[in-house]
Amino acid sequence: MQKVIGFVGLGNMGKGMAVNLARAGVDLRVYDLDPRPVTELVALGAKAVHSNRELGAVADIIEIVVVNDRQVEQVVFGDSKGDEGVLAAARPGTILVIHSTVHPNTCRRIADAAATKKVGVIDAAVSGAEARSKDGSLTLMVGGPEELVAACRPIFEIVGERVFHLGEIGRGQVAKLCNNLMSIVNLATVEEALHLAQ
Repeated sequence: MQKVIGFVGLGNMGKGMAVNLARAGVDLRVYDLDPRPVTELVALGAKAVHSNRELGAVADIIEIVVVNDRQVEQVVFGDSKGDEGVLAAARPGTILVIHSTVHPNTCRRIADAAATKKVGVIDAAVSGAEARSKDGSLTLMVGGPEELVAACRPIFEIVGERVFHLGEIGRGQVAKLCNNLMSIVNLATVEEALHLAQ
């Protein structure tokens, strides 16, 4: 039986990933606060849901691609307005995949909370920017139990061309933060070199 993949966050990075999943024929359910990318995904064969809780109730694997730690926690746990998160309705055996770049401890806290409901969590930070999101050539840096990573690998191979499993939960975020640091340092070096050349 084909797994139902849930996807929340259809911005610059998430939309390209979700489009590639839809084009690959994945049984895909999508949610975003902005209805425009949802409409585009539905046109490609995805089904729309209307809340994080609804996504949690129907999906076997839920991919989260939002902006920051606060938004990831709102997707998972809900918010102060009474909107419930995916964890409220997720069934035992569901896997939450945190693609957003967040603090490793955020992933660990979510994993601990989800474990009480027998829901698995992995972090799978992505690198490659919007262009590589669109063409399905992202790099994924993954942390979490091997069996959960193995269950998600077929999905990862649709959206990316390199998947690195780096160990326990949070390790993917550590790698992504180091990757970001190297990128920033390289940019600063180039800028200084250009000033010197001038």
